[in-house]
Amino acid sequence: MPAATTPDRPILLVAAITGGVMVAIIVEIALARRGLVLTGAWGVMHGGGTQMHAALAWWAITGAAFVASFIIAMAASRLTWLYFRPLRWVAAAALALGLAAVGSAIPLVAAEAAGHHALATLMVLFVAMLMAGFGAVFAVRR
Repeated sequence: MPAATTPDRPILLVAAITGGVMVAIIVEIALARRGLVLTGAWGVMHGGGTQMHAALAWWAITGAAFVASFIIAMAASRLTWLYFRPLRWVAAAALALGLAAVGSAIPLVAAEAAGHHALATLMVLFVAMLMAGFGAVFAVRR
């Protein structure tokens, strides 16, 4: 019978960062459906939108990535997963179905704003990845 050990630290960090970025993507889609877009700061420069909504969206996305990766890393490093092997497949299937449901609800972006929106989305996901890394490292540090 294999020994009940926690996963290696690099694998744990990669899993927690990946989970944090997935949560950030879900939060970004949910905020976009409610009208909180990342490019609101550029709208102020051109006469419309509010900077507060853009800042709220950025903070919500990166904060969600930090908290999610912290929780994932904390749970994965402190629990033994020997008896939860079948549960991993169920969780992976639920995650895939959830992402498919959320992904189909992505609002369309106007053609003239697509470049700005793509750049802002890539930047916020990069910052969310960094914050997820910080959350994972803080959770497993000894």
